[in-house]
Amino acid sequence: MMRSLFSGISWLKGHQTRMDVVGHNISNVNTTGFKASRVTFADTLYQTTSGSSAPQGNLGGINPKQIGLGANVASIDTVFGDASVQGTGKNTDVALAGNGLFMVKNNSGTYYTRSGAFEFDADGNYVMSGNGSFVQGWMARENGELVTTEQPGNITIKAGKSMQPQMTASATYLNNLNADTKGYEIASIVAKYKDGTQKSLASYKQGNVGVMSLGTDKGRSVTLDDDVADYKFTTNDDLCVPGATKGRALFKTTVTSLDPNGHNIGLSLKNDSKTFSIQEQNGTTFSDIQFDVNTGGPYSIGQNFTITGEIDTNGVTTHGSDPGVTELTLKNAKILNPDGTVLKTLTNKVKVKVPPPKDFTYQDGDTLKFGMSISKMEAEEKVKVATPNSYSNGAKLDGNECTHPASSPKFAATQRYDVTEKDQDYIYRGRLNGDDGKVKSVTRTSKKEESVTLTMKDGQVFTAAVNGEYKVGGMYYPPSVTTFTVYDSLGGAHSVPLTFRKTGANEWDMSLGGSDTYTYKEKNGMEVTATLTKTKLKFDQTGRYVSGDATVSMTYKREGEEEPKPHKVTVSLGALTQYSGSSTIKAESDGNAEGVLKSVSIDKTGTITGVYSNGKIKAEAQLAVAQFNNPAGLTRAGGNFFEISNNSGAANVKTAADLGCTITPSALEMSNVDIADQFSDMIVTQRGFQANSKTITVGDEMLETLINMKR
Repeated sequence: MMRSLFSGISWLKGHQTRMDVVGHNISNVNTTGFKASRVTFADTLYQTTSGSSAPQGNLGGINPKQIGLGANVASIDTVFGDASVQGTGKNTDVALAGNGLFMVKNNSGTYYTRSGAFEFDADGNYVMSGNGSFVQGWMARENGELVTTEQPGNITIKAGKSMQPQMTASATYLNNLNADTKGYEIASIVAKYKDGTQKSLASYKQGNVGVMSLGTDKGRSVTLDDDVADYKFTTNDDLCVPGATKGRALFKTTVTSLDPNGHNIGLSLKNDSKTFSIQEQNGTTFSDIQFDVNTGGPYSIGQNFTITGEIDTNGVTTHGSDPGVTELTLKNAKILNPDGTVLKTLTNKVKVKVPPPKDFTYQDGDTLKFGMSISKMEAEEKVKVATPNSYSNGAKLDGNECTHPASSPKFAATQRYDVTEKDQDYIYRGRLNGDDGKVKSVTRTSKKEESVTLTMKDGQVFTAAVNGEYKVGGMYYPPSVTTFTVYDSLGGAHSVPLTFRKTGANEWDMSLGGSDTYTYKEKNGMEVTATLTKTKLKFDQTGRYVSGDATVSMTYKREGEEEPKPHKVTVSLGALTQYSGSSTIKAESDGNAEGVLKSVSIDKTGTITGVYSNGKIKAEAQLAVAQFNNPAGLTRAGGNFFEISNNSGAANVKTAADLGCTITPSALEMSNVDIADQFSDMIVTQRGFQANSKTITVGDEMLETLINMKR
């Protein structure tokens, strides 16, 4: 028989096989995750008619003569190339890209697939849609930790599962504190205390204003402001030391008025309207009305008086130094008390600037009256100083006179005691008669600050933290205020305010809402107290965090409970930076309230995350991905499944990220069948089949011719 007949028949079988594979590929062009197959051919045995010979002598080498005996199918391989991804909008669908397969399990065993058409069944099992095979992966622990080194198993996430409340253990601060935070120069400081008092201070520090109580051997109790006592009283100190000093300074009070007591008080009067001015003429010199009195009184800042006088001859001028202003010169001027009696007769003439009259005229000889008020008082030694009752026991301050202590330049013998404003501070010197006796006890307690108000040089007013330190002339930096949530053991949420305030170059203070302790009562009656020891944060020149840690101590006391429950929260600050720009600081704290699972989502690493009603997001499970050294060696098992074979190698089961794979959620990988290639293969296969059939036909004709030759 002719060898060509057998060769043609073998090719017909091979092309038939290839057509079967092409048809199978085309039929699965829309099968999710399908991987196409390909056919490769190999030639078969050869008949050698003459062998080869080596070159020898004058004869060259001769090649062998071989006749091929046809072809057969060498292999049918699975092509594991990635296919296109199509979005589905279903949050349980996943598409896998890269060298890997999903793991599923059913009663028949473990299988591998590229089809990610998964869903949750009625019991919360994550299964393959259509056949119910369980998707394999790792379930997260209660705290959300994923351990992927263990053997994977079924993924089960029941709808409506609950999350137990978790007590907050730590809070972490992130992002940046603005290195260019603007500071303001402090012009004044006013502290308000919980006892209702307030005080203007040159410098402020929490607790530096307090109460000093002096107990005496005569059973008296003298209460003083500790910050203004310029003598540190000790046992057996006299509260009054006779002599020129009139005793040691006890405390500050306020001046309400001065009484001449037979000594001079210098009074400065100003007009009570801005529309005119009054000056006393001394020869050719004019000055503000100033004079001494040593009778009458008492006198106080703002006290009203009247000046009256007769317009001098040629005392009316309408062209003074200010155009349009009328100037009057008065003679026989007197200053009248509020009751009309004469306080002072002026020997010098008085010059008055008045606005131009509208409905009357000024004439020589007219008598005029103008309102005046005391703007300043200058007291000599022994002038009586009137002050409020300032003792805590209500005893009046007696024998309180202006003194000239040598220790104070302000009160040098050549100077007078000046009063320039209402309720001016005055240092009380103690009783002249010594009735208070000797000190037997000294008790000091700090006043509790309620608020601190800072007025800046540019007029801005800030309410500062009571635990800060401030000084007139120093700088104040507005704080950055944040809050973080702390959960107690029952899942109750508590908002804790944490304030960051710049204190200098590369340094910040941290406090609880501006103080070291933060206390409030919630609507449910719970009393919450948070305590933080003031913490100083330091950064280096590059803006990196250097030092400063903190712990917030919490206590909770519910209605009906006898003792508060303690709770400590560690505040981590190491992630903070200090760069120019803006303050973007924020806090992230652990812990949570009780919650119910609302939905799940899957990310590109295959992590299944649950979203709970308490706002928490927690890892629930991790999809397993298997990788093979030779995925083409896997055996097809139908249903889009593959099985391990002897030539596939063992499965390397890890996460998608560990294997370099990527998962696309809410999408499916389509078939990698290229329809154009398959149709091309179909045409080529068909033409090959036709050509091989011609071989058989021609071979048959040749045989028939040979037979006919014998006839």
